[in-house]
Amino acid sequence: FPTIQKGLVLVQAEVAHRLAATPGSKIYGVPSVKLAWYADSYLAGNVGRNIFWPVPNVDSALVYFSKREVALGDEELRLATFAAADAAFGQRRKTLRQALADWAGSPAQAEEILIRAGISPQARGEELDVHQFVAIAKAK
Repeated sequence: FPTIQKGLVLVQAEVAHRLAATPGSKIYGVPSVKLAWYADSYLAGNVGRNIFWPVPNVDSALVYFSKREVALGDEELRLATFAAADAAFGQRRKTLRQALADWAGSPAQAEEILIRAGISPQARGEELDVHQFVAIAKAK
């Protein structure tokens, strides 16, 4: 939707926290990276259950997003970046050298790609921001 420049969405609190999470947090993951491709975002606030009828059994929260003025890349780069993020978070506890092995072809090839991208092969996916995932995709 090219005309949408910013927005405020109400979603289940767990989803909101994941979308707006930043690198290094325990809940940062693929949804955080994929939203960051398109927009800057932050948690705009929690919404009490008592404003809904009937009262739900889940908490809700607001996520504000503002579309990037300059896109991070074209569709091909977006797909490559998302594939790298999916692979990195598919094996969350492993280093990127191991987590990206299947995506890259082998642990050694993953290490080469990471070094070309300027990222430590010993890093973990939850430490990287969207720009670093873009660098990995470009280095492949």
